[in-house]
Amino acid sequence: MSVEQAELPGINLPESRWLLLLKLRWPLGAAITLAFALGQLVEPFLLGEARALPRLLLDVVAWGLLGGLAVWVSLTWASRQEQRYQVGIERSLREQQVLNQRLQRANSQLELLSAVNRQIAESTTLDQILDAGLEFPRRLAPARAAALVLHGSAGLAGPIDARVDGAGPGELEQLRAAFAPQRLGTVRTPVYLTSPQRSGACLVLPLHDGVAPIGRIELYHERATQLPADELALLETIGNEIAEAIVGTRRRSHEERAIYQLEQAIADERARIARDIHDGLAQTLAFQRMRVDLWLDWVASDPQRLRDELKAFKQALREQIVELRRAIFALRPVQFDELGFAGGLNRYITEFAGQQGWQMRADLAGLPSTLARELEAACFRIVQEGLNNIAKHAGARQVEVIIDRIDQGLRIRVRDDGRGFAPGQLPELPGERVGLRQMRERVVALHGQLTLLAHPGAGTELQVWLPWRPDS
Repeated sequence: MSVEQAELPGINLPESRWLLLLKLRWPLGAAITLAFALGQLVEPFLLGEARALPRLLLDVVAWGLLGGLAVWVSLTWASRQEQRYQVGIERSLREQQVLNQRLQRANSQLELLSAVNRQIAESTTLDQILDAGLEFPRRLAPARAAALVLHGSAGLAGPIDARVDGAGPGELEQLRAAFAPQRLGTVRTPVYLTSPQRSGACLVLPLHDGVAPIGRIELYHERATQLPADELALLETIGNEIAEAIVGTRRRSHEERAIYQLEQAIADERARIARDIHDGLAQTLAFQRMRVDLWLDWVASDPQRLRDELKAFKQALREQIVELRRAIFALRPVQFDELGFAGGLNRYITEFAGQQGWQMRADLAGLPSTLARELEAACFRIVQEGLNNIAKHAGARQVEVIIDRIDQGLRIRVRDDGRGFAPGQLPELPGERVGLRQMRERVVALHGQLTLLAHPGAGTELQVWLPWRPDS
């Protein structure tokens, strides 16, 4: 109920003396009339004048009425003026009461909005934001039952009842069947829904991020009493604050997850490099150090065998230098910030192929210009692992990396013309299964698919499909 419609308490003012005179104007007028009449009767006797009886009666009546009328008119005018004055005071006091009530109402609304902002600022998790999403709207519009519904997003089927209070699943289903808030189209302001099947009302508070709806708050009331316009506007503001907090918390969560995935990818890459150095360069050098003692004995006893050993050592050293360069190349930062993701990935592929002496074909035309961070990280790690496997095991001369769009997703293909292997049989090589397992886990985490195609002597093709939509 608005202030203008509210019944204000009566204002009791002290009774004025003029109001008392207003009540006594008739008796006083009559008394003055009698006094004037008596004066006219006594005056001839006091002055010793002789007046005719008709003249005396005329003077008594005329002066009596004139005096009484003068007093009556004077008192009436004075009382009316006093009445207007008091009415003005009463109106001013009533207006002051209205202003005070409006001020108290505005202060209460500001306190509620301040509490919402304070709670959002102190919240560190999405659960705390969702709890506030039901608490504060119900402070303004008390409801017997309430539900906070979030629409589906990437990797989330929707809508989802994120919070429900005051009703069990069965009762909530009955309320929704009666008021049907789920059938409400895209709205940006609070909406009241009523039903012929059930008493009360459902107040739907939409939640949107400024562009698209992200959910709604359903408030179920026992009576179909609507809030005044200013409280509906405040409720809409609270809904906007809650929606913005939900979007911001989700964004921070995505960023934190992307940072974690990046740190995990860096740790995995460091572990892979350490494993490659340990299994390759370190073991080779340790083995050659042990053979140095034999070489010293062969200097005089078997020079030809020593020469053969040194030739083999030279070839092994050349291979280990290549491995060491590959490890150093893997440690170099990829310049995505300067070249963009597509440019940085293309440069990485080109430089990697140049180190291996491959004939490289890279087709990245299907790579979207706007790609989520987790998809960028996944694409890079898949291409990187695929090229590393080719360099270590394939003995290839020609390599292709192709990224295109198919079936509402991204398809990544890395293929070579190397030695390949029999279908269903991965070669037992150091780190081969570990790298492939990590790659498969990364793809599964993004709801994608990984396929490895190979044939002895015909090379290998790695195919990965990752879901992607233009608006994701």
